[in-house]
Amino acid sequence: MKRTDIQALRGFSVLAVLLFHLQLTTFKGGYLGVDIFFVISGFVITEGLARGNGSFKEQLTDFYRRRAKRILPASLFVIVLTIIVARLLLAPNSLKRFGLDGIASTFFAGNMRFAAQGNNYLNQSMSPTPFLHYWSLGVEEQFYLIWPILFLLFVKRRKFLVIPLLLASTIFALWFTNHSPVSSFYLPTSRAFEFLAGIAIALFPLKIGRYAKLICIAGWLALLLSVLLIGSNTAVPGLTTLIPVTASMAILAAKGQVPWGRALTWFGDYSFSIYLIHWPLVVIALDRYQNLSRTAQVGIVALSLIIGYLIVRFIESPIRFNKRFAITFPVWGIALGVVGALVFGVSSFAPATASPVGVSIDLSEPIIYKDKCHLDFGIAAPSSPCLFGDLTSKTEIVLVGDSHAAQWFSALNKVAITRHWKLLSLTKSSCPAALMPTLRNGVADSSCNAWQKYTIDRIKSEAPSKVFITAFSEYDYPLVQTGASYASTYAAAQTRYFSSLGINPSSIYYIEDTPRPTRSIPDCLSKSSAKISRCDFPLKRSKATVEINHAIAGSGVNLLTFNQLLCPRGICTATYKGHNTYRDASHISVSTSLALAPALSTLLP
Repeated sequence: MKRTDIQALRGFSVLAVLLFHLQLTTFKGGYLGVDIFFVISGFVITEGLARGNGSFKEQLTDFYRRRAKRILPASLFVIVLTIIVARLLLAPNSLKRFGLDGIASTFFAGNMRFAAQGNNYLNQSMSPTPFLHYWSLGVEEQFYLIWPILFLLFVKRRKFLVIPLLLASTIFALWFTNHSPVSSFYLPTSRAFEFLAGIAIALFPLKIGRYAKLICIAGWLALLLSVLLIGSNTAVPGLTTLIPVTASMAILAAKGQVPWGRALTWFGDYSFSIYLIHWPLVVIALDRYQNLSRTAQVGIVALSLIIGYLIVRFIESPIRFNKRFAITFPVWGIALGVVGALVFGVSSFAPATASPVGVSIDLSEPIIYKDKCHLDFGIAAPSSPCLFGDLTSKTEIVLVGDSHAAQWFSALNKVAITRHWKLLSLTKSSCPAALMPTLRNGVADSSCNAWQKYTIDRIKSEAPSKVFITAFSEYDYPLVQTGASYASTYAAAQTRYFSSLGINPSSIYYIEDTPRPTRSIPDCLSKSSAKISRCDFPLKRSKATVEINHAIAGSGVNLLTFNQLLCPRGICTATYKGHNTYRDASHISVSTSLALAPALSTLLP
């Protein structure tokens, strides 16, 4: 018998995720809906396993057969639908990447791909992939490759197995999030405790009697407060994640009905399909409008509910509940292969760098990305000297900062070769050359802090003739300490870094951050070949950029700006000297950097 309280919990979860992805700031903790899903899944799956009969092989086969009928029809259909719509509506430049994401998602490995890429949720520079939400499906299916086997093997001892596993996996998740915040978000090893929380309730039903109603309402209140109050700048999974997980356990244990449960039950019945379809709709809307207006938000909700209902009505239910669809595992395997091949075909046979006439699209990255001199997350120091330019020269210059410093490498290396200077490159992703501790997935980025100290010591030991510094000041880094305004905090941290180098301020050159586009410029150009001016955008400066400029004025530090070249008359052009100005939605292209080298050279004595 279907429990309506579980369906209501599912409905709450999918609505929380949907409203969060619609950028409604009121629901800043809506992403926790996925964590609630994991708890529900552990509970429901284990209850089903506990009711099973037959041999180990028979029960395991029956589990995976039911799991395939539950998950594959809707998930494969949405993957195919998404890649076709992406081919029709989204930019050709991103289609190959989307195709690889779709193939990984088809085989429930999307989370592994995103973890390997080091992607943050809603990546700031690349167009978001319409398959990003499949990471949670990957986590779930990877967990269920192992749990049913353990459950069925340890029949007599499984109750004694769960509690130690729950405690150990919780401790591991908290540790791993601090050790590797991005990977911890995506990998099943750090999400296992959420499934085990539901499993524990299934195996140890609590007799709470007259307190059931009170516990149920308290659980719902905790869930609501979690969604409203826990922001996305907290560690996930982390200590705050334990609140919705524990609240979900309480609701499952209480088995109580609440007045709002009936309204949520409908959403719960269609929650899986709504979840699958809502994110591609968000990506398409963002690609078209850059921001979600109220009309767009309402439209996405309506389409998510309608399409979700249709998927359940005409695809999921007929296959799942009709006994004539007793499809064997080899057939399911063939279905996976066919969908993977279809996604590959749709995404591959398209222009990889479609561009307007007279414009060459450059998507390359500076060479310091390939030789690992540009450091990734979690790395505090380079493993090689990272010296470029004229290696025989006794005159050394340094480039230091985050990826917005790395974007200037090509220009500065060209100047260094021309001037016969040796260039030391010290750059690291999402880590400014400023003395301010930052957060990554809600955890203090210790590698960034260590890198900042390393660069100071390295520059002191090198005693260069010039130091070039810049950072992504058009973006607000999440900070460990808050209080004063972000702009003033950043400016003060930047000036502290200058003074900590112990060199003459006249030897320091701060390059004002490049203007931030409102969209991926290559994607826009590939879709607007008839009128590339549609991809231009107005010049705007963040408060942090303005504060840093003010702090530099009169300090003796040299301020270099290229706004007059990139944004003549206050409009930043999408193309520069025959190439795309930006390689994504944040960084100038290598071609632009090289084209600006002469202008940079004229500003240097």
